[in-house]
Amino acid sequence: MKKQLFFFSMLGLCGLGGAVMYPATSFAAIAQSPTIKVSGQVVDEHGEPLLGATIRVKDGQNGTTTDLDGNFQLEVPGNSVLLISYVGYKEREVAVRNRAYIEAIQLETDDLMLEQVVVVGYGTQKKSDLTGSVAVVDAEALKQVSHSNISSMLEGKVPGVQITSDGQPGADPTVRIRGIGSFGDTSPLYVIDGVPVGTSIRDFSSNDIETIQVLKDASAAAIYGSRAANGVVIITTKRGQKDQPLKVDYNGYFGADYIPKGVYNVMNSDQYSQYISQACINSDTPIPSGYILDSATGKYHFQDDTNTDWFDEVFKTGIRQNHNVNLSGGSAHNTYNVALDYFNQRGTLEGAGPNYERFTARVNNSMDTKFIKFQTSLVYSHSDQDNMGLSNASEYVQGLYGDVSNVLRSTLLMLPTIKAYDPSTWVLDDKVGIANGFNYDAYGFGVYYDTVHGDISASNPLLINKLLQRNTRVDRLLGTASADVDLLKMFGIESKNHKLNYKINLSYSKTHCKDFTWIPSWVQSNRVYLAKSNERLTKGSRDYSDALIENVLTYDGTMGKHHLNIIAGQTYQEENTDLLTGWGINFTEPYFLQLQNAADTYSESYEYKHAILSYIGRVNYNYDDRYLFSATVRRDASSRLSKGIRWGTFPSVSIGWRFDKENFFPISRDIVNMFKVRASYGELGNENIGEYMYQAVMMRNNMTYNFNNSVITGSAVSTFVDNNLTWEKKKTYNAGVDLALFNNRLEFTAEWYKNTSKDLLYAVPVPEQAGVSNTTVTMNAASMDNSGFEFSATYRNMDHDFKYEVSANLSTLKNRVTSLGFGNDSYISGSYITKVGEEIGQFYGWVYEGIARTQEDLDNHAVQEGANVGDCLYKDVSGPDGTPDGKVDSYDQVVLGSGLPKMNFGLSARFEYKGFDLSVSTYGALNYHVSDDIYNSLNSCYSWSNKDVAMLDANRFSEDGLTYISDVPRTYVTNSASLAWNDLFSSRKIQNAAYWKIANVELGYNFPDKWFGKYISDVRFYVSAQNLHTFTGYKGYNVDYAGGTFTPGYNFCSFPTARTFMCGVHFTF
Repeated sequence: MKKQLFFFSMLGLCGLGGAVMYPATSFAAIAQSPTIKVSGQVVDEHGEPLLGATIRVKDGQNGTTTDLDGNFQLEVPGNSVLLISYVGYKEREVAVRNRAYIEAIQLETDDLMLEQVVVVGYGTQKKSDLTGSVAVVDAEALKQVSHSNISSMLEGKVPGVQITSDGQPGADPTVRIRGIGSFGDTSPLYVIDGVPVGTSIRDFSSNDIETIQVLKDASAAAIYGSRAANGVVIITTKRGQKDQPLKVDYNGYFGADYIPKGVYNVMNSDQYSQYISQACINSDTPIPSGYILDSATGKYHFQDDTNTDWFDEVFKTGIRQNHNVNLSGGSAHNTYNVALDYFNQRGTLEGAGPNYERFTARVNNSMDTKFIKFQTSLVYSHSDQDNMGLSNASEYVQGLYGDVSNVLRSTLLMLPTIKAYDPSTWVLDDKVGIANGFNYDAYGFGVYYDTVHGDISASNPLLINKLLQRNTRVDRLLGTASADVDLLKMFGIESKNHKLNYKINLSYSKTHCKDFTWIPSWVQSNRVYLAKSNERLTKGSRDYSDALIENVLTYDGTMGKHHLNIIAGQTYQEENTDLLTGWGINFTEPYFLQLQNAADTYSESYEYKHAILSYIGRVNYNYDDRYLFSATVRRDASSRLSKGIRWGTFPSVSIGWRFDKENFFPISRDIVNMFKVRASYGELGNENIGEYMYQAVMMRNNMTYNFNNSVITGSAVSTFVDNNLTWEKKKTYNAGVDLALFNNRLEFTAEWYKNTSKDLLYAVPVPEQAGVSNTTVTMNAASMDNSGFEFSATYRNMDHDFKYEVSANLSTLKNRVTSLGFGNDSYISGSYITKVGEEIGQFYGWVYEGIARTQEDLDNHAVQEGANVGDCLYKDVSGPDGTPDGKVDSYDQVVLGSGLPKMNFGLSARFEYKGFDLSVSTYGALNYHVSDDIYNSLNSCYSWSNKDVAMLDANRFSEDGLTYISDVPRTYVTNSASLAWNDLFSSRKIQNAAYWKIANVELGYNFPDKWFGKYISDVRFYVSAQNLHTFTGYKGYNVDYAGGTFTPGYNFCSFPTARTFMCGVHFTF
């Protein structure tokens, strides 16, 4: 109730604020105003007059056009609103407000034109003047599609940008720009309204976004120096316009989320009974008493009619909703934009979550004086998330005996012979011995018994998601202010060709997080339980603050055909982190969840400060819009590095040539509107290495010394570190061609890039004789290359009733590790290997050669100790000396494939016809593989867990019993061989993951304004479907899940992305 009260209070405050600021505009329609004669001037973005611009009265009949000097004069009611339009420019509304003269009315060029202004670091540039790799996301396309997360707005829209998420409500997607460029965090830097806000923007509303630009190479991103190694995403939020009457926009939707069933084909109770009985026989293991042989049919069945469909029990339909109210407007000298946003997503799991809720409020203002422009922005967000991270349930099992799998894994692998709910489990003392001493045991959820179900290790996912509770609340405040001083005007100098501006930017952000985790005691079986002595309550608070000050001097001048833009500046940013965590063990009942009620309590705290000082400079030169040049340099000093090497310099240079501007250009300019070639080189850094990594740790009282035959206890360095840790560095090379054809209807871009990362932080082994506790030390020891091609094309036709726009993009990626430092040529992590000269994190295992059909197959094959007829055979590749040795063992593992997509693509389209609009967005990837943990577990030939129905075909022999005829290997419940031959990680365990996903389809209808009178306009109703279908041969959820840095393509039970159906409405009043 408090949350709803907060929402409506803020909504009322926003509405009241708008009315107070502009009461005349708000109620203009109520009282008619006398007619006045108004005059003014219409100019373009450069202040040049526009001849022939159309001026008409909104909802009226009279109008006029501008003369040669862009001037107009018109008799109108004093409270009327003028509509100003001009070919190639956006239409603009201007409120008269009883003024006889309206100062210069500036029109913005249409986004579809080459003159579109693009936001880059510390400034703007015309799109046609760009020489670096900057991708501009179509703003109009963003407005027609509903998104709950800002990062997801980039899915399939930008070549070279890969977006993946595990599907949990509120989860922050993984964003990679041009591959993996570091062994650490590879997230890009986000800049919102000129302020760097870090690598996560989950707490901001996607409804507030006006434009998005992605800076992909050093020429574009070097202005951000050490923070830009993984790319930069620049976001601008919505602002009001000058002379715009108060406008109130509402946009909201309701939606239903559900997880598609049937992705995995799991066994029912009868099928599982047949499977497990044969597996026990193959393992010489007694069949549990719960599985009874029917002498009439010769088949096993469970002792009762239990047949639990765990998917139906655990998953439910989730509900999401989003409501956004935006107030905007402005007068002759100021603008305002106020927004309030509410988003709620109730998850698709029964129990405590995961759920996510967010409130966001934002206020943007600007005010112009004679020579100073002030801008302020204030954003507040509050988010509340429940049970996030259940796809990694190991976080919850502190002190747990047995195994608790994550919820998704438990749901699909749990036995269908175990009940979901069982009232008898409130007291288990007489059935499960370990339950003695518990007042409440399994809380009415189904359990299993070793003698009935077997010696399994599993947990009821309903119990887990009901009892284990985790909540995080985040409050985030970001305030910014800037003053842009026109120095020439300040000294009384008027010049159209020269501008000199000083700008100061200030920002401060504060984030406060409250964490809560509760793990009560419970019993699942004699093997899986949490003892009373290990109950755990954890409470914590995390505080992050960030302050930024920037001083920037900008000169912009035009001298004939020469245009020069110079920026010089200084920035200082300081971040403070304060972490406090307390936990208690063993609580009395009834539970009162405060730490002081625990039998034992503990606490820890951690705080640190991080600062970065920078100097920036950039020169952009343009001759006759034909020859383009840009050079940037940034020099950073970071507190994360030792004093002697804190400074780093990051330069870039780029050039461009507008071939179409040459007199000898052979093609008509009516056909080719732009033909630009460009190239760039630059260097970037990465100082995201953690705090105090260069400082050794000394343990107290951990060493004894002998002084004059007296033993004295003292201290010594316990961890070895590298005192010379420095920046991770990246060199980028980029070359591209930009084309615009047929009056800008067709735009095409092709690029080649190569990124060389060196001095990458890598854990180098420490010799045992070093006498320290750490086995590895982090050093600047590794290097890596990423290269590829990127293509994008857009064709649009907006000249007729039937309007459409089709966009496509494609990117390739080649990754290669060039060094792991100090003689290391490989790094092995489980079933992954990273080798020098090859790409990072390739699948590593045995080469599958089929099934041993007969004893003769086994006898004629390399020795596989303990293997039987019906087991898998693997290739003898190598031995200790590097040559085949007639034995299959760990020496025979080889590279099996790659989890990095070699090609990503996107295809989207928008259509409009007489009020209807349709948008379709798709994307996909080719040439890579995925190892899906759940699929492999369901097809495992061992263990007691549930299986894929296809496993019923296992264990088939010929009538004489000598030949194994099934294509599924033999099954067991336990393994007695030297290796689990039928489950070794091999080519059987990886899948071709090529896919094409229909990510979003949205159909809308724009109602005629005349249906709603004067007070409501721009009414649009829409329905949409997200994650509608994926074309792929992959069996599993989230085919696009990225995996880890050293384990790409490994999908360990990522939370399924829901299929969502929504309906919504937008209107203005």
